[in-house]
Amino acid sequence: MTQADSRGAPPRTINHTNSMANSTTGGGDDATASMAVTKKRTEIEVRAPKLHKITQGFVPLQQLVNRLVQDSYNELQAMVESISSAGMSSEDKKARILNYAANTRKQFIKLLVLTMWANDAAAVSDVIDLKVWLDEQYRTYDSVVAVLMEVRKVTGRARIPNPDLETAVDILSTGEPMTDVMKRYVPPPELSSAEILKILRNINAQLAVRLGLHEKLPSHFRNYTIGSGRATFTAPDEFEVDLSIGDESPESQLYVIDVRPLFEPSIRPLPPIVFRELEARGNQILSQNGLDGIYDFLHDFFLTSKITTLMRQAHEMLGGRWTENLKIQQVKRTLVIQYWPHKPAEKSWIEVGVKRGLGQKPSRLGVRWMRDNVEMKDVEVPLDVAALSAETLMKTVIAMHTKHILATLRDRLAQSALLAVPGIMTLEIHPTDSFDSYLKIQLTPSRECKVLVEPITGRFALRPPSEKAARVEYDMNGKPFNVHEALLRFKFIAMQDEVEHRARSMGWEILKSLNIRPEELKHNFPSNSRYMLYMRRKGWHKNWIITFVQQDSGESWWATEIVEKPTQWSISTAVRIPSKGDTNVTYRFMESLEKMAAALISHFVNSRELEQQNIQHRFLPSKVIGTNPLGTQIPELYVRFSSLITASWGIDVLRISFQGLATQDGHCTLVVTGRTKQPMTQLNSTNIAAEESDVSFHPQSGSYAVRFVIPVGELVIPLLVEKLHRIEKLIQFVTIIRQFNLNCLHVSLGRVVFQYSDDPELSAEISFTGEDAREMKLILPKDSPHIRIQQQLQYSLIDLGLEIVIKALRGTLPVLIAMDAIEASLPPTAQADDLHITVRDIHWFRLDYQNKKYVLDARLHPRRGTVYWRINDPAAPGNGVAVPDRVVCEDLKRLWQEEGDGWEALKTGLAVEDRAVKDVLMRCHEVIWKAPPPQPPQMQPQR
Repeated sequence: MTQADSRGAPPRTINHTNSMANSTTGGGDDATASMAVTKKRTEIEVRAPKLHKITQGFVPLQQLVNRLVQDSYNELQAMVESISSAGMSSEDKKARILNYAANTRKQFIKLLVLTMWANDAAAVSDVIDLKVWLDEQYRTYDSVVAVLMEVRKVTGRARIPNPDLETAVDILSTGEPMTDVMKRYVPPPELSSAEILKILRNINAQLAVRLGLHEKLPSHFRNYTIGSGRATFTAPDEFEVDLSIGDESPESQLYVIDVRPLFEPSIRPLPPIVFRELEARGNQILSQNGLDGIYDFLHDFFLTSKITTLMRQAHEMLGGRWTENLKIQQVKRTLVIQYWPHKPAEKSWIEVGVKRGLGQKPSRLGVRWMRDNVEMKDVEVPLDVAALSAETLMKTVIAMHTKHILATLRDRLAQSALLAVPGIMTLEIHPTDSFDSYLKIQLTPSRECKVLVEPITGRFALRPPSEKAARVEYDMNGKPFNVHEALLRFKFIAMQDEVEHRARSMGWEILKSLNIRPEELKHNFPSNSRYMLYMRRKGWHKNWIITFVQQDSGESWWATEIVEKPTQWSISTAVRIPSKGDTNVTYRFMESLEKMAAALISHFVNSRELEQQNIQHRFLPSKVIGTNPLGTQIPELYVRFSSLITASWGIDVLRISFQGLATQDGHCTLVVTGRTKQPMTQLNSTNIAAEESDVSFHPQSGSYAVRFVIPVGELVIPLLVEKLHRIEKLIQFVTIIRQFNLNCLHVSLGRVVFQYSDDPELSAEISFTGEDAREMKLILPKDSPHIRIQQQLQYSLIDLGLEIVIKALRGTLPVLIAMDAIEASLPPTAQADDLHITVRDIHWFRLDYQNKKYVLDARLHPRRGTVYWRINDPAAPGNGVAVPDRVVCEDLKRLWQEEGDGWEALKTGLAVEDRAVKDVLMRCHEVIWKAPPPQPPQMQPQR
């Protein structure tokens, strides 16, 4: 019979043919007997057992390829990031690249082998199924053999004993067996409870007398109890042994009744084979060495049992999460467990063995700890001998090692001034669990990290996890001797991120692309600078930035002036921003920093400008007491007035003070205060315009203040000079206006509007900017009668001043009103050349009637301590004015002879007061307008 293939091979058949033939007996040819031979064919079908299909643990090849590719890419990215760090040497970078290439090649070679096997995946799967089936058969065979051996051991005593011939002869000869034989074959009668209790009490009494009087008890067996016919001796946390006697004689041997372990984990009761061995050996030792010997024997046995238990537990740990992270070895009775075997440092392990007892103390289990290949002689490793746990022991030792690592790391980090601040580092230690032991470091005011040591692998870990924390972990575990450097870098990076985040949210722009040569950085900043962050407040001058510098001694902030060059930026000036208080980068700190930086930059650029112009100045502490998170006060800049401008109207001290940030667009407020030598009472009733709120006066004391709102980094000195000239002009103009008792409609630093007549609509505006008189401008309303002479008044304002302009405005007003009235009286039919009014001078006006060839002048003249208007015909002889192509209007001669209220006749003209100018000019105009044009002269005939 053959077994068919279980993979679908056709079954085989076995044919059995049974034939039976009977031969014919007899003699002769005629006696023939034949029997038909009957054939019977039997077919038996035999099939192989169906193999169980194994699919557990199979992984699709595609998934394996995808994971390997993804892992390779992740490791490549981590390798590129690690070699990009500035602290890695070129040799380390090359080693890191070769390492990555070698490991990746190994993985892909394995993948290639698996890919080749995948071509015969079905056959490989069949082989696996067959291998599993064969292993099951082998286990079945082994089980059968074991069962048979056990049956043999159990039935060994059940065999029938050999015949007792001696007893048989005795019975056959005497008819009764001997007494000893009866005891051997016939069981004694059962004892009653009272008899058993009596026997046990007797044994207890015998034990008490013997142990109290005759036995010399070892010091370790002085703790015993007697009961139930036995003495129970206890070795704490080790074992209990029950001993009893077999004879009343004090010299008789004690016997072992029972042995029980007193520690966990242990088997209770002991397995029979173990107990029988202990019983046999124990009784032998009791007969030879007594109680001392049995204690030493059991003590050594259970110490060895404890070490074996710890070794078994350690091997069980290897099958769990500690896989490949422990190395276990037993040397005689010493258990050696190495932890963190893959950590690139000195090796660490523990040795669990028997320590020799000192004096009366027995030997005991002890732990020898080798930390980083150095024995820790002064450190006692706790070991719970009552409840054995290899994992608890390892956790305890690792927790102690973790404490040493974190404490050493803390002490090393505390040497840096950056982390020497009290409270910035906190060490928490758990005695048995490394996951609860950590070193907490305050990276920034709002961010902290916890440095942990993973108990299984010994690798450093950072919590909370992040992308940057993962990079730092990689460096910490790759370079164990530079762990503190990696953490310092992490603090620098975290602080830089914190500052960058807060600065962006407060309107700062981060200058990532600013390229400055390292030589200039070393020249302007501390030599131990590690990280720098450049940022500028939006609205500041483009050449001024804030540099956040991180060095080993702490952080510092610098106001930096940069200059753009063809290829890169260059540092012109770097001034450290003073800070004495809390430097935690909070939002309040950033606000104070912006204020301090703006003040420092503003004072620096202005003092530099004053120094370049040789203007005397100096800084003095501020008189205003205020709170500042930076712990410093902003000084004030004092400037000598007489060296700034050429003027004598002001006290020789100007104070420039920083008054904070004005707006959210990066502008700051500077206030310049000064004082005039004389009180400005002329401004006492002057209404300073509200829109010019940047200037304020105190007329009684002569004090004034000028407020400037400028971008940080801009100069205020040129603006101040202009403002001072404006103040000077303002004082002069208002003084002149008050001298004429005129009403000021508007007064501001750069603009004065006043009313020069009783008519409120007759006003004039003077705008001025600074020292240059040519920048003064006279502005008149569109319907003002002085529009006709505005240009002449402008020239007079620049050349002669406001006093002359005011006199001209008041003196020419009647004439100009008359001129407007004359033009308004012209009929609609009047032609363009009928009348031209021209301005010969600011005090000389001419009416030119071109179509009629007539002219009329109105000129302002002084007379008898006052002024009057002289109105005459310039074409008439005796006026001293050449008027070509114009003739005398004869009709005006009659008017020159008249006198009236407000004017007098001058034969060739009239002297007219202001109040009569309009009426006189209107009469003269009417006379000329009605007069007929002159007749051309008649030609005389020639002879």
